[in-house]
Amino acid sequence: MGPIKIDQYARFICIFSLIILSCSSEKKMKEETTTPEPAEPTEIQLLETGINKLKNWAEFWESKGADLNVKNFHPKQEHEYEVIEWPEENVLSEENPLKTYQIPNPGSKGILDIYSYKLVVDDKNQVDFNPDSEVVYYKNNGMRERLLFIGPSGIFEDAVWISDEQLMVSGHLQKEDGYVPIVWLVYPHLHHYTIFESIFSTKDYSPDEYLREKLENLNF
Repeated sequence: MGPIKIDQYARFICIFSLIILSCSSEKKMKEETTTPEPAEPTEIQLLETGINKLKNWAEFWESKGADLNVKNFHPKQEHEYEVIEWPEENVLSEENPLKTYQIPNPGSKGILDIYSYKLVVDDKNQVDFNPDSEVVYYKNNGMRERLLFIGPSGIFEDAVWISDEQLMVSGHLQKEDGYVPIVWLVYPHLHHYTIFESIFSTKDYSPDEYLREKLENLNF
């Protein structure tokens, strides 16, 4: 009986060891095949991506002497904004000359408008200016939301969707030392934005200069 018990014990140890090795091997394979979640981009990375996408705006300000490397922008303010929205479909018809400058959301969540509040265009494409500017988001749920607003000291000049949840708006502010390039990183789903201000300023500028260059189909 003694030898039989020893043999049974040996088989038990062998089977148990195989089970342990099998479990360890499966666990190792799972660890090796699991892809880590990509890190969320920082605001500096988003800023760099947005500036690279707004090539015409960047080249325009660089022609004025600005260096739009992200290291030359400083975060000035962060805002949690109150949602201001109401039911309204996109007000621009296909015939409106500003229609082509609206910016669709890449996730088909709506369309962005940065010019129709600032510019009043008649049937001859003649332009008149309002003193204030706003950025409007016509969402696909039929609501119109104001994302940004600025008074006569600044203008929203251009914009781009970095992703379907991240937006960059570019423009300028007029300060005592001159005109300063500004960007707004906007997160519409979070009702939050961050303002970045360039260290560059110039007096060699007129408030509507970039708009006149970009909106070439209008009569200024």
